[in-house]
Amino acid sequence: MKVWPLIVLVVACVMAPAASADSITWDFATAPNASLGSTTHTYTMGGINIIATGSTGLYYKVAGGDETGLGLACCDSDHEINANQSIVLNLGGLFSKKVTSLTLMLGSIQTGEFGSVCDAFAHCMTFNSSSDFTPVTIMSLYSDMKAHHNGQLTVTAGPGDVLINQLHATISPVPEPSSLLLMGSGLLAMTGVVRRKLRL
Repeated sequence: MKVWPLIVLVVACVMAPAASADSITWDFATAPNASLGSTTHTYTMGGINIIATGSTGLYYKVAGGDETGLGLACCDSDHEINANQSIVLNLGGLFSKKVTSLTLMLGSIQTGEFGSVCDAFAHCMTFNSSSDFTPVTIMSLYSDMKAHHNGQLTVTAGPGDVLINQLHATISPVPEPSSLLLMGSGLLAMTGVVRRKLRL
């Protein structure tokens, strides 16, 4: 009794190339050190829209290092998000994707300062000086947002001020139904061949 067809089938299933995950970064860059001219702006990467809405006009600041990112045109020359100000990121464009990792980077957080990141249901995370200009996972917030079908993520500051530097997502591709059907049909056909061979 020959078992090599069965071995070939197992090896083929194990060695089948998996679709690679997409890595997408929104750095919110526009013209440096300039107002965007509105309170709302849409950032598109990988066909996915992230919409930013400021409590006042949006501003993209470039001053080097952690002093680079999305802030506000009002109300001082620093152009950062201060206490009682906010930028809301709408992450709803990600809901149709299989997001396996989501990180947010805030900048300009000095010792004694902090930034707050909250969903629409009062679930919040605090970014302090130790997380300044460092990617921090927000998957727990994102999972809550997706469960409630509300993509609003509000970034604000406590004492001090902050900038939104970067949002990074890792997205696993979902196999298309036609690809699954083709693979299933191939496996069934190979199983039939193996069974006939084993009976002979």
